[in-house]
Amino acid sequence: MSGIPSYSETANMRERRKNFRVEWNSPGKIYHRNGRFVRLCIVSNISNGGARITGVEPGAVPDEFILRIFPHGRTHECHVTWRSKDGLGVEFAGDAKGIREPAIGRRQKRLSSAVV
Repeated sequence: MSGIPSYSETANMRERRKNFRVEWNSPGKIYHRNGRFVRLCIVSNISNGGARITGVEPGAVPDEFILRIFPHGRTHECHVTWRSKDGLGVEFAGDAKGIREPAIGRRQKRLSSAVV
């Protein structure tokens, strides 16, 4: 994690972005690349090429991970490009097709639906 620039070091790069960013503020889930759930997060803005993630301890997030963005559940392979005290920036490496929530999560959803 030491080779990743801080947010202040990348502040002047904002004007050179390749993609237009949109304020988003949607819930998301971070998974290890092996599919194991890590933590919930907020995707505060997004573009075709990446996103800003808040609501997490930036140092606790792996350098590469899978991000599932809700409400549609679209998944992206991500690479961290910067970290700050209140969030991190990621670049999308591609769609993470085939990555699903852990079976226990799906089972709990089915069970709670059956009870209602």
